[in-house]
Amino acid sequence: MVPRCARPSAPSWVPVTRQVIKLGSSSIASRDGLALDVMAGLVSQIAAAQRAGHEIILVTSGAARLGRGLLAFEGPTAGAAPALQALVQSVRSSLHEASAGGGGPAAGISGAGQDRLAASLREILRQHDIRGAGPQAVATAMPAAVGQPALMALYRQLAAAVGVEVCQILVSRSDLASARAMADLGHLLREATGRGLLPVVNGNDATDPLSALDNDQVAVAVAVAAEASRLLFLTDVRAAYRDSSLSDRIFRLTPEEARAVRVTGGGSGRGGMGSKLGAAARAACCGVECVIGSAREPDVVARSLNPRARVGTVVRGRDARLEPSKRWIGGIAYSEGSVHVNRDAEVSLRTGSTLFLSGVKRVDGEFTAGSVVELVDVRHPERLIGRGSVALPASVLRLLRALSPHQVACAISILLRLRYGGTAAAGEPAEAGGAGSLLDPDAYKDCRELSEGASRASQEAFAQLAAFSAERVTDLSDALLLAQPGLCTAFLLDRGFLHGQVPTGAAARRVVRGIHAVHRESLVVYPG
Repeated sequence: MVPRCARPSAPSWVPVTRQVIKLGSSSIASRDGLALDVMAGLVSQIAAAQRAGHEIILVTSGAARLGRGLLAFEGPTAGAAPALQALVQSVRSSLHEASAGGGGPAAGISGAGQDRLAASLREILRQHDIRGAGPQAVATAMPAAVGQPALMALYRQLAAAVGVEVCQILVSRSDLASARAMADLGHLLREATGRGLLPVVNGNDATDPLSALDNDQVAVAVAVAAEASRLLFLTDVRAAYRDSSLSDRIFRLTPEEARAVRVTGGGSGRGGMGSKLGAAARAACCGVECVIGSAREPDVVARSLNPRARVGTVVRGRDARLEPSKRWIGGIAYSEGSVHVNRDAEVSLRTGSTLFLSGVKRVDGEFTAGSVVELVDVRHPERLIGRGSVALPASVLRLLRALSPHQVACAISILLRLRYGGTAAAGEPAEAGGAGSLLDPDAYKDCRELSEGASRASQEAFAQLAAFSAERVTDLSDALLLAQPGLCTAFLLDRGFLHGQVPTGAAARRVVRGIHAVHRESLVVYPG
């Protein structure tokens, strides 16, 4: 009999809420592997919420944990013959060596022989211990690959018992990096929940075993893509706490407070409480209210759907949701770093301007041009201002940060001279003089203006250029050329940089004034 998948009709007074539930590894961990009672209770609660007219999406961990248990059970039987054969051979060799050294049967093994025997046995057992075998990627991917179908079979069985049909969706890092893929995922999730299905989503550790991606980030991406109104993080503690004794419970937080608070008692999963609060803050900035609670608390799903219930820690969402065109960068794409800006830059961003280099005061992380980064207040990093796609790699941003347009031109002129100044205009090698001669403020005007600039950032930029090795100069200049070909072309055609002269032509001035830190069309600024 085919199960009925259409969403049950709800009373007219029941508002339809689409909620994402993220179930962490620590919530369903038990001594034997997975806590089936917790999983069964949660699925039963989800079924009740669906019958009340709500739409639920489940983001679950546990595949790798379940897979490790299955491998640990099946491995010795599947490989018993070669393992035991190697073990017996090792024992025989050790006994032979002991007898040869001290003469006599096993009872007469010397102390040294016993030590060698014990060491040999330990080594054999270590080699056949699945937890220590293989490279890190295989040690993560293999349990996930084994555990994923078993986990889905378990969810399907539990859901069928309460009249719910499930569908499986695996999300990889490459999916989060594609606006089109996530838009399609959002459509699929909305269609599935509209039909009464329970989508079960998991990060694909089988293909992304070493990525920094975790299911807390996947849950935020799913919530934003599916246009959910709530996101429930279920862990092994009742809420976020400020102290290790779990007595100072946190009830409600703003997104800024969630990013700033230092908490303990965060569970044993990959993300931890800090990860959940950071993810909740980003979701809240996108208009998704978040709740952090215990998977073992009675009726936690129904209570989380009730705005008046005091359950867990609530991170209040912004009033406005993001427009569809802003959802990928604003809440879905994985952030590769952060750019700290000053207050003047924030004001400019909120009036619709772009982010110029003069407003960038600090750069965290290593990222390439085109990566999505977070924009935060340099004085209060807990304040998440927005997100955007950077126009320059992190290495170049660190060199040019906080510089005026003319100082940026001087820095680029010096960098290109260090890169190409070793070859004369005719194409013949120039006389050896070293990089120092190309940085002489008395000989080159760009060096003089940058090193004697009134700002500290200008002097620091010159000091960085003077300290760069030849390899570093090559890397930065090539990265700049790839990220800003028009800008570099204007300098290279003018050739004034070889003599310390910043290009003065109209085209060069225009491209220098137009250089920015973040692509204007990619900027997403959250409501203040």
